[in-house]
Amino acid sequence: MNSVRWITRLLTLMIALTSPLSMAKVFSSPILEEANQLVEIEPLRAKTITENYLSKRKLLGRNTSNQSAVTSEERDTDVRTPNATIDALVILARSKFETGDMRGAIHHLDKAQLLANEYKLNYLSLEVELTRVELYWRQNRNVTAANQALREITDSLKQFEKSRQLARALSYRTKMMRAQVASANNEYDYATQLYLEAEEYIKETHSEVTKIDYHIQVGKHYLTHQKYNLALSELLLGYWQAIEENQSAQLAKVNHLLATLFYERKVYDKSLEYLSQAADFYDNYNQSPVLAQVLKQMGDIYYFEGRYNLALVHYFNVIDHENTERNVANVIDIRLSLAATYLQLYNYALTEQYLERANELLQYTDLPLLTAKAHLLSAGVAYHQKQAGLIIEHAKQALEIGQRIEHTPTQLQAYRLLSMGYEVAQNYQASLETLKQHYALAAQQQLTLNQISEDAFRQQKDFVEKNLHYSSQTEELDFLHQEHRKFQKIAFALLIVSILLILFVWRRGYLLQSLTEKLAETNKDLYTHPRSGLKNLRLLNAKLATSLEKSSVSFEQWQVGDLINEPLNDRLRFTMIDLPFLRTMYLKHGYKAGLDLEKKFGEYLQSRLADGMRIYHFSDANILLVEPNVDSGLEASLTFNRIQQWINEFEAESNINRIVRIGIADYPFLPRAYTAINDKELIEILLYATSVAREASMKENRSHWTHLRAIKNAPAASLAKQDIRKACAQAIKQGLIKLHSSYQNEEFIKKLIDKA
Repeated sequence: MNSVRWITRLLTLMIALTSPLSMAKVFSSPILEEANQLVEIEPLRAKTITENYLSKRKLLGRNTSNQSAVTSEERDTDVRTPNATIDALVILARSKFETGDMRGAIHHLDKAQLLANEYKLNYLSLEVELTRVELYWRQNRNVTAANQALREITDSLKQFEKSRQLARALSYRTKMMRAQVASANNEYDYATQLYLEAEEYIKETHSEVTKIDYHIQVGKHYLTHQKYNLALSELLLGYWQAIEENQSAQLAKVNHLLATLFYERKVYDKSLEYLSQAADFYDNYNQSPVLAQVLKQMGDIYYFEGRYNLALVHYFNVIDHENTERNVANVIDIRLSLAATYLQLYNYALTEQYLERANELLQYTDLPLLTAKAHLLSAGVAYHQKQAGLIIEHAKQALEIGQRIEHTPTQLQAYRLLSMGYEVAQNYQASLETLKQHYALAAQQQLTLNQISEDAFRQQKDFVEKNLHYSSQTEELDFLHQEHRKFQKIAFALLIVSILLILFVWRRGYLLQSLTEKLAETNKDLYTHPRSGLKNLRLLNAKLATSLEKSSVSFEQWQVGDLINEPLNDRLRFTMIDLPFLRTMYLKHGYKAGLDLEKKFGEYLQSRLADGMRIYHFSDANILLVEPNVDSGLEASLTFNRIQQWINEFEAESNINRIVRIGIADYPFLPRAYTAINDKELIEILLYATSVAREASMKENRSHWTHLRAIKNAPAASLAKQDIRKACAQAIKQGLIKLHSSYQNEEFIKKLIDKA
């Protein structure tokens, strides 16, 4: 889960606040030097060494007439000076703080302060006070109190004007502490300024350990604020200097920070490489709390890579580490990580077990980020159990926490789970809205992360390393210049080729567009009536035959059993419309007015068509309408009335002939013989029906319609003659085809049939 990454960042921030007093300091005893180095690595061992040092050595009292008279052998084995005693008490205080004993740490600092005051060791008194400020700051994060105490220490340093070197060293440590407080308080610019001011001391000091530690501290600062390029430069400086000076402890610390940097940039292979180097060092100190952090981070990487079994191994190693139980935040975090891993492995029983234990501990702590993570895991478990209410409840609680602490990964995960919860609850609108919020927030976050690509990040790492080690090698510099020139030539050649390719593609696209437009124009001219704009007879001939042929093949397949469902359920109604006004409008209105009227008529008919309807301009005065006829019993009079209404409403104010003659036939025409009628024969039947309606219309001078409809049992042979009109008339006489007409004069209709 994304929150795992931010837990690691929290740990990095805690590491970043490591005391500046851990920087290089010359101790009078090698034992104290060793203990000081072990404070961060293995605090229990540092505590034991320091306590033994204090218990086995006698403090030189005020009555000692000449401390310098004490032999070197005695000083190393039997006695301790007030300076060494104060240093030991400070180391002991820091060790106890690292093990969680804040009260014991303050107690030892009080003893050190009393001793410094007793012997009037003002410089050491300020060092003790600086350590106290650091520990209180790390305990309560009180920025105001920390800054006030640091200002007081800065003012007290004025008394050391004569001891310039001591003052500069302590001033440097105070400034570094102020910079760390400012960095943790998100005062990035101010913290950066303080670090740059502290660099002046680094340029003068001869202590390589102090220089390495400075680069580490500055690198942590940049890393905390996601300035990855700057962090990489500083940490690599510390990395190579630590290698050159053979400082194993500092090298391990840099490795851990470099691993965190690459981890946050999602370059997991490099992160594992540096973590492995750090683990090799800390593995020599079994009680080291840093080892648990390294193992936890390695487990997180394996989790994100989907190697869950390896992640479990490392998480269990963290649990087995004795330092884990001393920090309740670490206990909760590792159990939540185990729950998340088992959730990915679909082991819901163990997921709920670890999650329940974490929730029990969260009740007694104030850890909003871990609380949000627990809610996200609870929502994830509820999603797999399809419990919509629990998903939404836990996701909302996690979202509320994420928004309160301004934690983007938590908000993203909460929005995603909330969307999934609404989806399970079938509230799709709410799910969609939540998902939009998720994508908006993710896009905003990705915009920041994409400022530095992974490739550029790797290249910069190589560049910094080469600058550190090979800047003085002029031969390699010349080689790079030659490669650069070669690259320029290649780039210029590629630019020319790209331009030519773009021109070619542009020209080809232009030609394709022109051809497409010409083809569209040709199709329009070929298949569109030149005056009305309706589809013409040529398109009808091209489409109708293919359509009827396809229908015939489908019906034959159904007959032999190749098709399960009967075809041609989507029956059609063909209507031939004869409009006398289209014949006479040019004579009556003139050529120009006739063109305008016919164009308007075509556009008008197109606007009247419903879904599934098609219309063709069959001839000058004839229009063919094809429409779905799902209800095969639909009265022909309804079709006639609809078309008559269209004609009546067209140019209602114009003086045009409103008479229509309509011939109607349904397809398939013969219910028992779907394949008996081809396209030309169907058109012939329509023309025959229309001619009957026309004769009747001319007799009465009003609109008429004729509907030819075969009976259900009409055989295909009834229309098998060469002359389809005569065959149709013969079938009407035989009763195989019913002629329905709006004209009721049966004798006249009979004469028309006989005439055919």
